[in-house]
Amino acid sequence: MKHLKRIYWSDTTKPGLHYYDFESETVNDFVVHGLISPLGIAVDSGNRKVYWTDYGTHTVKRSDIEGTNIEILVENLLMPRHIALDLHNNKIYWTDSKDNLVQTANMDGSEYEILVKDIPGAGIALDINQGKMYWADCFEAKGNYRANIDGTDIELINKHLKVQVGVTLHENKIYWADSDADKIQRSNLDGSSVEDVITKGTGPRCLAIDPHSLKLYWTGLESDTIYRSNLDGTNINEVVKGFGEPRGIALYFE
Repeated sequence: MKHLKRIYWSDTTKPGLHYYDFESETVNDFVVHGLISPLGIAVDSGNRKVYWTDYGTHTVKRSDIEGTNIEILVENLLMPRHIALDLHNNKIYWTDSKDNLVQTANMDGSEYEILVKDIPGAGIALDINQGKMYWADCFEAKGNYRANIDGTDIELINKHLKVQVGVTLHENKIYWADSDADKIQRSNLDGSSVEDVITKGTGPRCLAIDPHSLKLYWTGLESDTIYRSNLDGTNINEVVKGFGEPRGIALYFE
């Protein structure tokens, strides 16, 4: 079984990318130069690569897990926000909240393509086995969307949310962080059976799930903290505290 080794996160205020190493129990700078507003972050553990968006430099970039060999994959974007990886088909997906797009490219940045138009997006997650993608619109519809992986058959599955930013999937559930409602919620993948997971006032922004240990991790923007809990919201712990304002979050396994 793979084990969680690091938590990576973005900080738009300093700005910087950082990680927490579980073995050494230390916080480390990952990338701190050439950034303006880094936000979305995703990790390819198998190939030891980290991908991120920066809406200040209007780019999608990647590097090795230690922050070396930085590459610009896609540039001249308007406001790229959050990012997800399709490791089976070697694709990256990201949202853009100014161009109101969901976009994709190969993992080397080639074959850029627009999949969805006229819907602003924040967090994004992929269900490759079912050929679906999910993303949050906290700007206009105040809900979560689902579509085929090619952008067809768009559905609004969760409605009447507030400022839900991060989304992630586990088994037959979609989880989202709503920083304005100050809670993390989940539902079935069709949007039914909505339930509260976290209601503890942590200011949740983005989230990630460790499918091996069945733990939920999220960034608390207002509390400058990264938290962990069981998937049902019990047993909340502070993992990292006092290192800037964490936004995007991603997990690295070995």
